[in-house]
Amino acid sequence: RGRVASFQPLPHFTGTAWQGGPRVPDAKTGWCILTAQGGHAGNDQAHAVIRRWTAPRDGVVAISGTLAHGRDQGDGVRARVVSSRHGIVGTWEAFKSNADTAVARVEVKAGDTLDFVVDCKTNSNSDSFTWAPVVRMLGAAAAGGTSEWSAAADFGGPAGAKKGLEPWEKYAQVLLMSNEFAFVD
Repeated sequence: RGRVASFQPLPHFTGTAWQGGPRVPDAKTGWCILTAQGGHAGNDQAHAVIRRWTAPRDGVVAISGTLAHGRDQGDGVRARVVSSRHGIVGTWEAFKSNADTAVARVEVKAGDTLDFVVDCKTNSNSDSFTWAPVVRMLGAAAAGGTSEWSAAADFGGPAGAKKGLEPWEKYAQVLLMSNEFAFVD
């Protein structure tokens, strides 16, 4: 117990959000929506919204963030950080409030997952939330490559989808476009 029983990625990407299908509520996942900044909890505890981070290497990480529920309606949301190695490492609730979701230390091995789980308490009425946690590698492992991952900054669509032009591609595009204006017919 204290682990994520199963994880199924949300199948539909709108360009700004992952959700169960092209329309919400979806027949299977209900109101499950995940965006760069937060989302909406599903139709019951069986359909929590989960943001998954996979450890690229061994080390110790710290987690920071703020869970917020700003609606007057409903009964708020519950959030947990669940480690595949250690189980639940933090739990918070928010109803018309904010909660600091800091976890000082979690040991991870390459391939371990940290799941950022948000579900409704008793019903899914008005369970929109914001929570864009940041995972930061601590100590010597931080020198081994990327040391900080931001849910907001690193959020994206399907694997392999480009977010836009790289700097060199932008430069080439400007050069190609400038030639159009250099000659008059």
